Amino acid sequence: MHSSSQTGCRILALATLCVAASPFAVAQTPAPETNAAPSSVVLDAVVVAAEREPGNFILDAADIERTNAVDLSQLFANLSTLAVGGGAPHAQKIYVRGFEDVLLNVTIDGAPQAGELYHHQGRLQLEPEFIKSIQLDAGAGAATAGAGALTGALSVTTKDAFDLLEPGQRFGVSTRASVSVNGDNAWQGVGSVYGKLTDNVGLVIGFSRQSGDDYEDGHGDLVTPTGFEHERGYAKLNGRFGDHAASLAYERVHDTGTYYERPNFVNFTGTYILSDHQVNRETVTYNHRFNPANELIDARATVFWTANDFENHRNTTGALYGAGDFKSIGLDLRNTSQWEHHAATYGIEYRSDDAFGRQQATPPPFWGFSEQNASVLGLYAQDNWKVSSTVTLSAGLRFDSYEHDVDRGVGAGVSNSDSGFSPNASLEWEALPGLTLRASYAQAFRGITIREAFFSGLYIHDGGLDPEKADNLEFGFSYEKNGFFLRGTLYRQKIENYINAVYVGTPVWGYWRNTGDAEVEGYEAEIGHRWRTVNLSLGVWEADNSFNGVALTDADLGLGTSIGRTWIARLDWSATTHSEFGVRARHVEAEPNAIAPSAPDKPACTTVDLHAHWRPFDNRRLTLSLSINNVFDEFYYDHATYSYHSGTGKYIGFPAKGREFVLSASVKF
Repeated sequence: MHSSSQTGCRILALATLCVAASPFAVAQTPAPETNAAPSSVVLDAVVVAAEREPGNFILDAADIERTNAVDLSQLFANLSTLAVGGGAPHAQKIYVRGFEDVLLNVTIDGAPQAGELYHHQGRLQLEPEFIKSIQLDAGAGAATAGAGALTGALSVTTKDAFDLLEPGQRFGVSTRASVSVNGDNAWQGVGSVYGKLTDNVGLVIGFSRQSGDDYEDGHGDLVTPTGFEHERGYAKLNGRFGDHAASLAYERVHDTGTYYERPNFVNFTGTYILSDHQVNRETVTYNHRFNPANELIDARATVFWTANDFENHRNTTGALYGAGDFKSIGLDLRNTSQWEHHAATYGIEYRSDDAFGRQQATPPPFWGFSEQNASVLGLYAQDNWKVSSTVTLSAGLRFDSYEHDVDRGVGAGVSNSDSGFSPNASLEWEALPGLTLRASYAQAFRGITIREAFFSGLYIHDGGLDPEKADNLEFGFSYEKNGFFLRGTLYRQKIENYINAVYVGTPVWGYWRNTGDAEVEGYEAEIGHRWRTVNLSLGVWEADNSFNGVALTDADLGLGTSIGRTWIARLDWSATTHSEFGVRARHVEAEPNAIAPSAPDKPACTTVDLHAHWRPFDNRRLTLSLSINNVFDEFYYDHATYSYHSGTGKYIGFPAKGREFVLSASVKF
């Protein structure tokens, strides 16, 4: 599958990981006893970004803990501009402004999660307990967002030992057990050990196991097959050595379950066969920062390797339905320089992808496989210029060069090569004390790359594709004074030359084609107030998506779908130093369904979630949590779920969970 040059690149990159880790073996002068070390240990990415608009978010560990989340739908349930569909965890897909996450740059500790394994399942698996922060920048934006960020960037950072240690503690153990009471119920156990190897170096090792059977919808009916088994593990070694900081992270995901061949669908044809599915992911990331006492030097390096694979075998016979793997290796080298009123980040990025896909889902004459490789080399720069005390101008440019080859199998011998620029600019003006106005424009370029492992064994490349291009225009404002805040964003984005799989039928199954242009126009707004112990907010967002002038539908897999105007309310109350309570409410208005002239509207739905946390002791070592999700047992299909099928007139996706009680206990030693 891989050429000798590709294998050599992998060996070199992995060797770089090992060599780069060598600072951990260097003896250092002991540092003063501390656990905090916010700038000396934590390797959060410094991003000189085109101005962030309202509606983007940073979700920290405390926010994640408050949700008591056990899957993506609970983690992102009440956030502006973002929706999660699918029902069961294996089928959950993330949508940003109505566009699917295959158009979004997703990184874990700096490692890009490129491509997709199988379009009928979610492509992102995360363990909330291991996450330190999640940051979303929606829409084409800064040059630092990475290559091909057509609809933005989602960055996940995992915790390190210094995030978990209490003041004065050198070694710790954290355990969490939870049970979800809904249908046939589910349980989860999480454990982590962490500590200081020296005053400068920390290590954390964590493992999670989660098991669930069929859940129950709002009508009280079991939704089958939705049972699953998840195993997640990670380790992170990090430290500070004078002007240097380093972090080496490893994460492994293993998810299994028995579903139909298309795991986001019920057996609506009566002919679907139960199949055994498994999804695996391994990610290794090394981050290094050199930050001497020099404003012109703040250098950062990220080297990564990530591998995803899946298998789907018929449960009765063991016959293969589909299988594939997707591997990426690469690096990002950047430096931030500050002088006078400027802060500029500039760097180089490289990623190499290899994918294998085999499918036996079609009639035997069309069974096939494919081996492909792709690479992208990018150069970028982004500058923030403080023009005056009230005006900031940000501008950036990146250049990306893409190479793509089909090595074996379907379409073998075809090559694609493209390069292009992605400029951006934004202006921020503090018009009045507390009132800031923003305007931004950005373009994003994505050349021909590997879209999906499964479809690669079915759809043919013929070398005639045009690269995809996106632009994004936004206007925003924010006002904050004495705890009161009001902010909003108005945006318009277009994606040109969208690449999709097009069915032909004979003499071949189909081709990859440029199928048209997608657009979205929308807005986000939020109003609220923060008191000493109470936070209250109300938000609304709407994204009107279309493709070639027609509203998106659930059938536009890989692109997006239409989601009704969504209202979000949030109340957080710290009743005492030992207890916290939260209420989250979401109302999604009915949305016309363009999938067929006779299709009913996507119905409106309203859900309310309650959260409570109690720490009975001053040392905060024991936390008891209770969440009641979908309190009023609403029966609904999330608008981001493939629901209504035009051919049969049936709802073929999975309805959302009904009322669910999630009880958990966390203990730290």
